[in-house]
Amino acid sequence: MTRRSWRRVLVAATTAVTAGAAGLVGAAPAQARPVQTWSFSVVGEPGDPITAGNTYSYSSATTTPGDETSASGWHAQQFQMISSNYPDGTWYLGLTAPAALKAGDTYQNVGQPDYENHQAGISLSNDGWNRSCARSTGSFTVLDAAWGPFDYVERFDATFEIRCEGATGGLRGEVHISNPPPVPAQEVTLTVDPAATVTSKGVATIRGTVTCTRAETIDVGGDLTQQQKKAGLVRGRYDIQVACVPGQAVPWSATTYPADVTFRRGTAQAVTEVPVRDFEYSNEYTVRDTSTLTLTR
Repeated sequence: MTRRSWRRVLVAATTAVTAGAAGLVGAAPAQARPVQTWSFSVVGEPGDPITAGNTYSYSSATTTPGDETSASGWHAQQFQMISSNYPDGTWYLGLTAPAALKAGDTYQNVGQPDYENHQAGISLSNDGWNRSCARSTGSFTVLDAAWGPFDYVERFDATFEIRCEGATGGLRGEVHISNPPPVPAQEVTLTVDPAATVTSKGVATIRGTVTCTRAETIDVGGDLTQQQKKAGLVRGRYDIQVACVPGQAVPWSATTYPADVTFRRGTAQAVTEVPVRDFEYSNEYTVRDTSTLTLTR
């Protein structure tokens, strides 16, 4: 099985914001997605450059058109929140830890996040980093955390406080994130029957099963090759679409083409692939099976 990750537009925005932060090391590889229910509040003290001593409070219950809050994670060791299009500008909150963030975790006197070395850290900015600090000391406590596949943020609640280096005042705040329970990641299992058939005209039929964790129509395809004494290496293609039923082994069968490719009884080699694009979790991979088949009438 071959896997590679691919990102949506929100992810590119998250990475760009993260990379532009003063004092941060590296960029967090995250998959940001809009949040269903959330609240975010910050209370500043006089002398704090991020809040200018003001209090800010936002909630999904009181949004205005265009407001958007997204959250992401990375191996459950990083949490990022971006709240954009607010009247007060874009807010960014980043929390990192050397291990998976879970309820009850408290990190005291930590600096800016170090995404490369996965050290504990905290960062907060407002108005496109116009209100931020290159060096700071802060603390945070995770009140609740539930992660789904590929760092899907189901729940994340935390309290935090930050003081910029040299500032006469600091700030404290809270974040609460809630999303629906995650759907299962799309996992596909492919089988190829070692017994295949070939017609008198040389058309081979390959059979097998596919099992998926989510309902989806997927493509099954591959190449069948056979070494023959007179014709040499004969190669044919086969493709079929299969409607997956979650948890069930759905049978499939596909015949070779083009028509001028003639297979004979005997052994042949099949390389079968199922390309999978899991749009729910921005994940792409290929399931591959290499088998020796016996062609019979």
